[in-house]
Amino acid sequence: MKSFLTEIKKTKGKLVWAVPAGILLLDFVWMYWIMSRWDKDTDFAEGYYSLLMNLPIVNTITVPIMAAVLASRLCDMENRGNTYKLLCTLQEKGSIFRNKLLLGSLHLLVFALLQSGMIVVLGRRWRLTQELPAEQMGYFFFSTLAVSVVLLLLQEILSLQMDNQLYPLFIGLIGTFAGLFSWFFPDLPLRYLIPWGYYCVGSTVEIAVWDEETRYVQLGTVPFSYAAFAVLLLFAALLYAYGKKRFMEKEV
Repeated sequence: MKSFLTEIKKTKGKLVWAVPAGILLLDFVWMYWIMSRWDKDTDFAEGYYSLLMNLPIVNTITVPIMAAVLASRLCDMENRGNTYKLLCTLQEKGSIFRNKLLLGSLHLLVFALLQSGMIVVLGRRWRLTQELPAEQMGYFFFSTLAVSVVLLLLQEILSLQMDNQLYPLFIGLIGTFAGLFSWFFPDLPLRYLIPWGYYCVGSTVEIAVWDEETRYVQLGTVPFSYAAFAVLLLFAALLYAYGKKRFMEKEV
């Protein structure tokens, strides 16, 4: 706990919280603009479903960049000042890796909670006629948090191993495009093979009926993919073990 509190103090004045706050504000404005264009007689009846389908797509675009910037900011002091040797004489080397992940995950937990609350706020603001789907909200919160933490872990490993922090950011950008690509090609298994695609895997709302002539759309739910997320969590455990091992072997 003492080393974790020390990690928090190292972020003082760095405005790390501004990264997820900025993304959350962008999401709010984006969704507000989309809802302002809805038809009250038709779209409001499935308003919460629409939000739960659109937000994972938005997260595929914004959260990987947020995770890359967040990891870079958390590792910035040690990388820029090359203070690993000094730190490792004062605390266990493995705790540095662990505490940075915990602190970043805490930011993502608050982000996922506020984003879920944002759905409720937008629904109340526009007086959506659909009943709030609590089960689908739970799936959305869990998948958003789980995928975001895995991406943060990946970006932290890259940030700790690379001196130039532009490289992890570029990898995050490439992952964003790959994840977005997986949304538009559902027949390809790409979404199951890359962590950025799991925002799509975790979405439990999809288009159930589509009439091309009348442009009528009806949304519906699909079962949550427990097996896929079990694989993702297993991948996260292996990635954590690998990343920690590489950091422990890092020359300081």
